[in-house]
Amino acid sequence: MRIDQAIRFVLENREVLAAFVVALIAVVKVTAWGKAQAAALDAVVGVIERIGAHEVKSGVARTEHGLTAAAKDALRDSVAKADPKKSPLKIGWRIVREIFRGI
Repeated sequence: MRIDQAIRFVLENREVLAAFVVALIAVVKVTAWGKAQAAALDAVVGVIERIGAHEVKSGVARTEHGLTAAAKDALRDSVAKADPKKSPLKIGWRIVREIFRGI
């Protein structure tokens, strides 16, 4: 592709390229927000596991049935990271789980 063709392509498809850039920025922002939320959940669950707050654990267990499937999985992953008796799912299995959840 020549430079003049590239410039013509950009000028002819300005709206499409702008929409693509906006969508890309939104995905990056949402991903960063999700990672921050997961880190906060991991920190809270880690503290609860370390101090052994049985009242909090039982309260979370009672409300877990009302959560969405994604929230339940996130909670299980956080508990598995904090609890030395449990092992979290490998990253590959978590990706496969998310792909099938979207179908």
